[in-house]
Amino acid sequence: MNALGKQRLASGAKAMASALSTLCVAVFLALGVLLGLGACTPVPTAEPTSTGTTPRPTSAGGPAPGVDDPTEWKPGAGPGPFPTKSPTTTQPSDGEASTPPFPTSTAFERARRAKEILETCVKGELTFRPPSPVRQGETREFVLHVTMGDPGAGHEKNIPGPNPVETRAPIVCEEMRADLSGPGMTIERAGNPSGEMLVPEQGVAEWRWWITPKDPGRKTMTLQLFATAEEGPDLSLETFREDIQVEIELGYVLNALVKDWAQPLGVTIPVLIGAIGAILVWSRSRRRKAKHAANTTPAG
Repeated sequence: MNALGKQRLASGAKAMASALSTLCVAVFLALGVLLGLGACTPVPTAEPTSTGTTPRPTSAGGPAPGVDDPTEWKPGAGPGPFPTKSPTTTQPSDGEASTPPFPTSTAFERARRAKEILETCVKGELTFRPPSPVRQGETREFVLHVTMGDPGAGHEKNIPGPNPVETRAPIVCEEMRADLSGPGMTIERAGNPSGEMLVPEQGVAEWRWWITPKDPGRKTMTLQLFATAEEGPDLSLETFREDIQVEIELGYVLNALVKDWAQPLGVTIPVLIGAIGAILVWSRSRRRKAKHAANTTPAG
């Protein structure tokens, strides 16, 4: 009985000693781990780089070609992290004139002046008599009336010509210039050589030209109105344009011939026309006889 109790006490003591030793080992390991983590310094890991890439340049060497290096910005150093580009002027090549990047002051002044002129314009009245027909070499007067308001009663009586008066409603400004041109005719301005005139609200501004046709046939005269500037830059703003058809007859040449040499000889126009007709009849009869003789063959 005593021997059995002693054996149990001995085995219990061994088990307790084994448990204590295991506990001590665990406590020792835990302390070792904690002490080791506090004493160790972490080592940074190097970032992997791909083969063949260009290394980032240093500040001394400047940015490498093809690599975007944003400008370093600090608060208070400038407007922002992105640089502001100022407008540059393109340098012209040899032989080319430089073009300013912005409109010049003269262009702005002309545009401003043109706007001021057009703001004063109204729908007015234009009156003339078509000159057609006109004989070749004959000089005829062409008169134009323009007004901003009331032209006045009977003003068309001062426009010479046999044709009825024609009226248009163009844009009329305070200061205008009228031009008349046409091929195959000599057109001379009468009065102010510049053609510029102030247009009244009551009454008319009058332009006159002398027209001398040089070639017969149907010709075209072009009538134009321009708003001009009395002060500031020279401006000509076209407000009206019309093409006027003119028939130029050849009869004046015949009258001129009669006046130059036929009348001193006592030859009148009917006699001259009769003589020309007789010559034409005689010429045709000769051609008819010659053709008949050529078609007739002699008998054998």
